[in-house]
Amino acid sequence: METAVNASFALHCRRWLAGLLAASGLLAPGQAQSASGLCPDYSYTLGFFNGVWNTPADAAAGATALRETLAQEIHGDAKHEDPDFGVEVFYNASGLRRNGAGSIEDVIEVFEQRTTDLDHVLAKRWELFWETLDGHRRLWDRIGAAIPRAVDLGEALAQAAFAHRVSQTTRLAARPPTELDYAAHAIRLRALLAEGQALLLVAHSQGNFFLNQAYRTAIDDNTSANVRALHIAPASSFLSGPHTLSAGDKVISALRLTLPGPLPDSNIELPASNGDVTGHMLAETYLDAQRVGRATIAAQMRSLLAALEPPAPRGSPGFFTVTLSWDGPGDIDLHTFEPNGSHVYYDIRTGTSGALDMDNTAGFGPEHYHASCDASRLQTGSYRIGINHYAAANGRTATVQVASARNGVLDTRRLGVGPERGSAGDGVPISVFDVLLTNGAEQGWKVGLR
Repeated sequence: METAVNASFALHCRRWLAGLLAASGLLAPGQAQSASGLCPDYSYTLGFFNGVWNTPADAAAGATALRETLAQEIHGDAKHEDPDFGVEVFYNASGLRRNGAGSIEDVIEVFEQRTTDLDHVLAKRWELFWETLDGHRRLWDRIGAAIPRAVDLGEALAQAAFAHRVSQTTRLAARPPTELDYAAHAIRLRALLAEGQALLLVAHSQGNFFLNQAYRTAIDDNTSANVRALHIAPASSFLSGPHTLSAGDKVISALRLTLPGPLPDSNIELPASNGDVTGHMLAETYLDAQRVGRATIAAQMRSLLAALEPPAPRGSPGFFTVTLSWDGPGDIDLHTFEPNGSHVYYDIRTGTSGALDMDNTAGFGPEHYHASCDASRLQTGSYRIGINHYAAANGRTATVQVASARNGVLDTRRLGVGPERGSAGDGVPISVFDVLLTNGAEQGWKVGLR
């Protein structure tokens, strides 16, 4: 027992010292390193959350349209490449992509998200009241005494009860990957904030549900000065920032008749057109240069951007990065084996090509590895990424994400952490990714996954 205690104490001392060196800039290329060379150097990220039935190409086009709208507002030129901010898609998978044009999964997903939306606002305390709401309203006075202002929320609770029952039924029809999308968005936001990025989050249509979830995650460890949100054609009842919604949006008007709970008020009039008879599409209606919606949204984005302040960086950007988080207390470690055999982890935090600049021993994460932005330091070949359950995280689920400086998120995986292994697992962690770096004469440096 004494040996185990001493070993644990020594481990924490080594980690504390490594963190101190990284913070002081003596542990290259730790968190003091700024982006250079192969990486863009900006402090603001415009994050776009796509709407229903969007393919990845559709989502990318929406993000481009937003970037051009903001560039036109700031610089008077839609094609201006602003070095101060980057653009990234926070994609939510579409049933179209998986099952073809006849898929109903996205509609089901919207309904389930509305249920969750109501659940969040009511502080998750109404699960106790389903039976009451299913026909025993005479007990409502007792509920009102138990929850402040509950009487004012009676109608919302009744709608939530209906949504709950229907949602349970729809889960038998489809299981959209909502939770994986939420996890992927959350870990990317944590990585960007840790790297010192201020975030302007913009969503369209169904993407507003994902934005709300991401916003709550982002401000857990940060402030609204680091993260701001804008909602376009929101399908959600609740908002994390200002919104723009057209009275002529036929999709949202239809949702008012079919989904539980109220929707935000319309605050703009954008008539339908031959290019978009629904009045709902992002580029064709809300960002149409010939209509007032584009100018309104541009002014909203510029105002929110001006209010943002980049957080102090705790980690470094990289040509590619790997971020690890998990769903509770405990110590789980991120391990990277670089092509020349360098093993980067809590005990040796600097390798030949990169460094572990964030190590977490208490729980939840994140841990963060970055490959250098300096081409002279990078190695071509395979970077093996793994995790080890060091201590006290039995039953936890880990999320591991690889992202690149040029293309954003490459992949996100969730997996069980397995049994506690201590330092015995350091040399043989659970394998998660093989990241492949190549450098060709024509295409230059590229990063991919095997």
